[in-house]
Amino acid sequence: MKEIYVFTYGTLKKGFSNNHFLNDAIFISNAITCDNYQMYPCSNKNFPFLIKSENVQQIKGEVFKTNSKKVLDDLDYLENYPNLYLKEFIKVKLENNSIVEALVYFKNEKSYLNAVDYSMPINEWNDNYKNSFLI
Repeated sequence: MKEIYVFTYGTLKKGFSNNHFLNDAIFISNAITCDNYQMYPCSNKNFPFLIKSENVQQIKGEVFKTNSKKVLDDLDYLENYPNLYLKEFIKVKLENNSIVEALVYFKNEKSYLNAVDYSMPINEWNDNYKNSFLI
């Protein structure tokens, strides 16, 4: 399998509760999306949703690299793909200003419609949420 980049923006980031899913991936850089999206916490504030249809702001996150089918399968399981999240490649800008195509999980906007707390738009999942969700 060829190596792919994965853009993480929530509990998969370093130091957060689900980062262990990326133990066999390599951290590359902090990053920011090239295009605008919107991010909201879920209704119980345990993890974020990235909303593709709302072109509001760039989203901060981290990029990892993997060539492991197991890592990607585990991410699909964690993200409840394709029911809760959908995935696609987007352009993200790394700290060294290079741009890479990275896999990202967007909220499936046709399912679990009441799962999003639309009252709290954010552009970065931070330490306020660090230990709130663990699988």
